[in-house]
Amino acid sequence: MTASPVVAKRFSFASFLLLLLLLAPALARAQDRAQALLQFEGVQARYQAAYAPGAVARDARQLLEPADQAIADNALKALDAAAARSFDVAASVAAIRQEVAAAGKGAAAPSPEAVAAVARFAQLRADYAAKDQAAKFEFFNRERAKPADPARTELLERMAAVDMREVDFSSQLLLSSVVKQLARGNAGQFTSLPDRTLDMAVDTLWSRGVTSPRPRNLLTVARELEKQVTQALLAALPDADVAALLAWRNDPQAPAEREALVGAYRAEVKASGAVAIRTMVRGWPRF
Repeated sequence: MTASPVVAKRFSFASFLLLLLLLAPALARAQDRAQALLQFEGVQARYQAAYAPGAVARDARQLLEPADQAIADNALKALDAAAARSFDVAASVAAIRQEVAAAGKGAAAPSPEAVAAVARFAQLRADYAAKDQAAKFEFFNRERAKPADPARTELLERMAAVDMREVDFSSQLLLSSVVKQLARGNAGQFTSLPDRTLDMAVDTLWSRGVTSPRPRNLLTVARELEKQVTQALLAALPDADVAALLAWRNDPQAPAEREALVGAYRAEVKASGAVAIRTMVRGWPRF
C-alpha cells in the first residue's frame, strides 16, 4: 500500500524540518566562529578603511610619483567615481563571512573566554585607530618595548592581518598604475581592449604579483608595519586573553578558516577592483 500524495508531502516536509533542526546547531556554530574571526582580524574596519568612497583614490595617490601626482587629478576623480560604483563594503564582508563559515562548518563555537577576548581586542584596535599620530607613536613604543613572548608570537603567526595588508597594497598598486597611464595620456592601451581581454590582463597582473623593485620594497615595508602594529596590539592584551585566543586559533579547523578568509578577501578585492578598472577605462575621459 502506497502513501497518498498528501501524506507523502507531509512526510517530506517533516523530514526537511527535522534536517533543519539537526543542522541548525552546526550552522549556528559556523556563523559564530566566522563572525568572531572577522571581528578578531578587523575585516570590516579594514575593508571600510581601504575601499569606502574616497579611500581608493586617496591610497592610489599615495603610490604615485610626485610628477604623476601633479597631473593625475582627473584620473583620480575617475577612479574615485568608478570605485564608488564597484566596491560594496557590506556585500564583500558578507561574502567573506560566508566563505569562512563554510570552512569552519562542524567545528565547535569559540569559548566564552575567546569571544570576550575577541571583543576586547577589537576595542583595542578601534581605540588605536582613533588616536592621533603622536598617541599612536607613544602606544606603539610602549607596547613594543615589552619582551616578546612565545604565546603572542605564535598567535600572530595564526593571524591573517599581514596577508590581507598585502592584498590591499597589491590592489592599490594596480589601480595607481592605471591612474598613472591615464594621466600620462596612455589611455589607448586600455580603451582599445575588449572587456574580456581587459579582465584577463588584470587577472594576469594579480597572478604575477608585485615584481618591480620599488613597489616590492614598499610592499615589504607595508607588511612589516602591519606585523609590528599587530604585535603592539597583542602586547597590550592580558595574558589570559592571549591564551584563550591562541587555544581557539590552534583548534583543527582554524587553518582552513584562515585560508578561506585570506582567499575570500583577495577574491572580493580583486573582483571589485577589476570592475572599477573597467568602469574607469570605459568612462574615460568623461568623468
